[in-house]
Amino acid sequence: IGDGMGISHISAAMYSNNNFLNLESLKYIGLIKTHSASSIITDSAAGATAFSTGKKTYNGAINMDINRKPLSPITFILQKEKMKTGIITSSSVTHATPACFYGNQKNRYGVNESLAKQFIKSNIDLLIGGGEDFFNNRVDGENLIDSLKNKNYTIIDSIIDSIPSSTEKLINFCAPNEPVTKEKGRGDFLSIATEKGISVLNKNNKNGFFLMIEGAQIDWGGHDNNSDYIISETLDFDNSIQKVIEFAIKDKNTLVIITADHETGGYGIKGKNKISNKLKTGFLSDDHTATMVPVFAFGPGAE
Repeated sequence: IGDGMGISHISAAMYSNNNFLNLESLKYIGLIKTHSASSIITDSAAGATAFSTGKKTYNGAINMDINRKPLSPITFILQKEKMKTGIITSSSVTHATPACFYGNQKNRYGVNESLAKQFIKSNIDLLIGGGEDFFNNRVDGENLIDSLKNKNYTIIDSIIDSIPSSTEKLINFCAPNEPVTKEKGRGDFLSIATEKGISVLNKNNKNGFFLMIEGAQIDWGGHDNNSDYIISETLDFDNSIQKVIEFAIKDKNTLVIITADHETGGYGIKGKNKISNKLKTGFLSDDHTATMVPVFAFGPGAE
């Protein structure tokens, strides 16, 4: 999920990268209408709830239906089929999109610590992203890191750390709260996390796995009306796509779906400076729009 990633975001990243994206290798392409149950413009919580549960809901809802009753995410359904499950994000792991794959909240705001506690009960096998403070620097004084260790999670301090060969459940927190931007030093965190996450979930696994990977800060670039931010984050997301496609080609039995929850910024490309070679861009707003977003698919069932 490229959060906030519209067609212009993809186009700008491609034009800024010598006319190339790994995304272009996916031949099945469509468009999605993104509205929520409460508005023509969705937020990330309602958008991710639709992805995770198949149900449209009101803006702000994390896996709750329009009557504020809890919905079961796809991860829990697949766990009953003994499939492994994982979540990787370049935001905090309690942000709206990742939270919709393990939690239930009537309102997405101010519930980071509640969501962290819900994760402990989720049996998700892999969690990588920011938000460590919501687990071990909590208002209630609880240290949920100890709870994770008691549930046999391997916890690594850095995504570049080696992982014991016996690891089947992995946690990595890359920041106390929200991770920094790609431009400010996050590096290749997302693509490395993708590669390591796949290796852990695919180990000793006859039943397959489900992995949600979010390029979260594409959306934040849109909110900031910052074209450079959008481009760097979209290219970073595309690098993680490369890791996924490489695995799927080799595996021959993995369905890859790449899409967005909504478009952010009303982002547009107006031309290119012939001297600096930099794109000329503009924005309609600093928020989400109702513009359709693309969906790309690869592998068995892609059509």
